[in-house]
Amino acid sequence: MVQHLILFNADASPEEVRRMVEEARSVLLRIPGVLGLCFGEALSPGARYRYWLSVAFAGPEVVEAYRTHPLHVDFADRVFRPMAKDRLTTDFQVEVMGC
Repeated sequence: MVQHLILFNADASPEEVRRMVEEARSVLLRIPGVLGLCFGEALSPGARYRYWLSVAFAGPEVVEAYRTHPLHVDFADRVFRPMAKDRLTTDFQVEVMGC
């Protein structure tokens, strides 16, 4: 399994961010090999990044397919990137399950 992790700040209200996440869930889960999506908000008001989004992939082979998939490209260009200009994204190979 691979976790595609995104830490981000948003030029939007918390409600708008939650709506964006719901749209992400409905769009991205339709991409083959995407297993799930998690979202959270930092507990510390002084955190460098306010939000966390994680997309679970079935394996490393899904990473490139996801990046170029039309559903992802459209959602990222139309919704996510304009809202989350300040972001950090990294893919991690999961070594321990259930953590």
